[in-house]
Amino acid sequence: MSRSGLPESLEAEVKGWQQSLTERYGDSVLDGVPLDGVTRLVASSPFAADVLRRYWPALRADLDKPYSPEAVTAALRDSLTPDSQRAAVLRSLREQRNCSLVRILWQDYVGQVPVDVTLAALSSLAEVCLDGACAYSRGNLSRRFGEPLVDDLPQPLIVLAMGKLGGRELNFSSDIDLVFLYPGEGETSGPKRTSAHEFFARLARQAVQLLEEATSDGFVYRVDTRLRPFGNSGPPVVSFAALENYLLEHGRGWERYAYVKARPVTETAGEPAANRLIAEIVTPFVYRRYLDYGVFESLREMQAMIAREVAKRQLIDNVKLGPGGIREIEFIVQSLQLVRGGTTPELRTQCLRSAVRAATDDRDLDAETAQKLLDAYDFLRRVENAIQASRDQQTHSLPTTDPERSRLAYALRFPDWPSLEAVLRQTREWVSEQFRELGVREQADGLASSESESTVSTLWTSAAAEDEWMPCLKELGIDESDQGAIASVLAGLSRSPAVARIESTAADRLQRFIEGLLSELPASGRPAVAARRIARIAESVLRRSAYLALLNENPMVLRRLVDLCSSSAFLAREIAGHPVLLDELIDARIFEAAPTSEELQADLDDCLGRADPDDVEAVVEALARFKRVSMFRLAVADFSGTIPLMKVSDRLTELAELILAHVLGMARADVIRQFGTPTYRVDGELHEADMGIIAYGKLAGYELAYASDLDLVFLHDSRGDRQETNGSRAVDNQVFFSRLARRLLHYLTAQTGSGALYEIDTRLRPSGKSGLLVTSIDAFRRYQQDDAWTWEHQALLRSRPVAGSSNVAADFVDIRESVLRNPAGIVTLREDVLEMRAKMRKQLDRSDADRFDLKQGEGGIGDIEFLVQYLVLSHAPLRVEVIEYTDNIRQLDALHDIGRFDEDRVRRLQDIYRAYRGMAHRLSLDDQPALAASDAFLDERSYVTGVWREVFLPETD
Repeated sequence: MSRSGLPESLEAEVKGWQQSLTERYGDSVLDGVPLDGVTRLVASSPFAADVLRRYWPALRADLDKPYSPEAVTAALRDSLTPDSQRAAVLRSLREQRNCSLVRILWQDYVGQVPVDVTLAALSSLAEVCLDGACAYSRGNLSRRFGEPLVDDLPQPLIVLAMGKLGGRELNFSSDIDLVFLYPGEGETSGPKRTSAHEFFARLARQAVQLLEEATSDGFVYRVDTRLRPFGNSGPPVVSFAALENYLLEHGRGWERYAYVKARPVTETAGEPAANRLIAEIVTPFVYRRYLDYGVFESLREMQAMIAREVAKRQLIDNVKLGPGGIREIEFIVQSLQLVRGGTTPELRTQCLRSAVRAATDDRDLDAETAQKLLDAYDFLRRVENAIQASRDQQTHSLPTTDPERSRLAYALRFPDWPSLEAVLRQTREWVSEQFRELGVREQADGLASSESESTVSTLWTSAAAEDEWMPCLKELGIDESDQGAIASVLAGLSRSPAVARIESTAADRLQRFIEGLLSELPASGRPAVAARRIARIAESVLRRSAYLALLNENPMVLRRLVDLCSSSAFLAREIAGHPVLLDELIDARIFEAAPTSEELQADLDDCLGRADPDDVEAVVEALARFKRVSMFRLAVADFSGTIPLMKVSDRLTELAELILAHVLGMARADVIRQFGTPTYRVDGELHEADMGIIAYGKLAGYELAYASDLDLVFLHDSRGDRQETNGSRAVDNQVFFSRLARRLLHYLTAQTGSGALYEIDTRLRPSGKSGLLVTSIDAFRRYQQDDAWTWEHQALLRSRPVAGSSNVAADFVDIRESVLRNPAGIVTLREDVLEMRAKMRKQLDRSDADRFDLKQGEGGIGDIEFLVQYLVLSHAPLRVEVIEYTDNIRQLDALHDIGRFDEDRVRRLQDIYRAYRGMAHRLSLDDQPALAASDAFLDERSYVTGVWREVFLPETD
């Protein structure tokens, strides 16, 4: 028998096994057998050696045949009939279990399959044996008591697999953690009736006994049911209602971790009930509907408990519970699941690998860390399995004797024990570091000292008055000019009714938050402003204090929040209204780069992929959430100076166009379902009519700001004869498109949990408010040619198609060009433009002795826009290229291209325009009006005024 690479300490053991096998089955017993594989299996596992010896005739022919759950199920079905004797049932379960374990070990040690394949096979075997034991026990009980019924239908037994079995990651010799449940109360149908509770309690006890009882063939599985409600003191089986009540009233933090792995393993008939159990009871208990950073507190408690257990039981060499062990990896992943699972459905999985992949996709883990985590997990699980497979014992401790260390190294294909030990040490040290970073986040440098924290704590808990806060604020280094305002904020918040009503956990989190906040304020640009805005945020999250836990657990996030609130009222207001945005501050990358066009599209696809497409409200909510988060990420990058203003507007424009296109598609599908598709006939040929969305103003000119509304006009291309829909409830096409536009506007302006998508202004349509909401393309053409005012042609200059029908878009482009290039339009152009500009300045200019209105003041944004519009419109009849673009910057470039302005003038006007917009934009981020100091931009205003006079008031006049 070949023994290549076999440690000397195991040589005699393998030789003795071969001799015993020969004595039992004859000299030819190993003929035709893969000897190297058998050697590896026997040397690695005395348990496998014993099973091979006992069941050699059954195993020899197909030893290298992969484990098959279907084959085991079939074998148990044949041997576990209602007429089977209990002894035969016990024997059959154990024989199938032992032989299957050897086949799984062969796949692992000889076939070297991935560890997740081994764990899945071990889990499958446990499920098959459990199902067999439950089915046999139920058959016996049903003959005596009948079936437990509800509404004349038999109730299923629902078995929740917990722990490793729930995650399909069972160890070789693990307990199986189970919770036995049944849907509802009732009675059995047999001659000897009993309650459903009693029936299922008997069933659970009998099934567990079949699995646990030790016979000459060993046992099947040790069953642990202590995770059931009230543990060992609780009933062996509970109803759904009893479980729900327990979790609501008594469920603790560690049980949420346990139920992450909960997975029903039950007969097919129980699937609907099992699905209801998970969706309606388990998932709401485990996963909160918001980001739940409070789990780190329970994680620390469990970490401390594990540390005490390690010290008490001397578990340093325990690869499961010891430092850097499997349990720590599981806690890392489960904590991420509990934090974000309420908002990220992909994280709601029992499988650790799937959870890591979901966390990586959702940017909670970087790809490198995620892969190292999985590699460490796979390695430690392989070590753990090899330890247990050696003698089929539930142990997680590394061996202490040389022969057993050699056996473990050989089983794992290491040359010797020191080589294995070195990799183990390196792996566990890395895991420990990751666990410490997650569970016990060290306070960043510069946070308050313990003495100052104690002072803050005393003042806060005593609801101190403003004057009592002043010495503490001075000690913390807050400038004297800010102390009074901050003291007022603290005193007001501590005495507010909202704070008085919160529970103890939230109160503790708020106190810790205040301590951290005060340590960060001195370094901020405007401490008093930041304190006032952050106090509003704190009040808004008191009932969802997990957000306070997020800030307490992440000092860098708190620091970023203080910086943002110090400078931007817009961002502070967004966070106060939608605290889920706090989660975005965890990723430092949003301060370094704005989302690209491709990322916006990918984020939209991902967001919509999580919403039920048949649930319109859910889709609109998903779109609003996508818009809110995208704008926030963009605003943070904007605030950080990592993206220029023009690019900000470009991204905001792209965001609006993405949303408009999707909402239009939704609305059109809705109205078509109701009335059918709009059609029309021209020259006897049937055509399908459609609608397009035309953007005006800032959306058309790529100049959207965060709070901009959308100026939209709706056009359709229906014409000719029989303009009506083809559905069973046929309506005139004008009615169809009116309904479509109103449905679209409803979706865009409906208030959701994440706010409305956009405010919409449709007053630029033909005839304004008195005109039709949707106009035919032909009617639009006639209006623009015959009835439109000069200011409407100015508006038309800044217009373009953004969504909907390509035919409507093409027709609109033609109309825009023909109208803007009509020579008749320039006859009164100069007088009309001057009159309109004067009227706007009189009505809107807020300039005074102290302030300059950036938008409407003389020499401001409005003057540049009117100047460009006048010049473009006056040259359009002869030079089509001047109307190609809809934004001021490129229209100025076009004026240079036709020779109207030299390059220096164009660049100077563009720079001034950008400077004005930049200032107005920064002011809007801080909720300030677009007003600069009266002595600001003096040279720029003078230059624009000079160009204005040169164009509109030439000396020849």
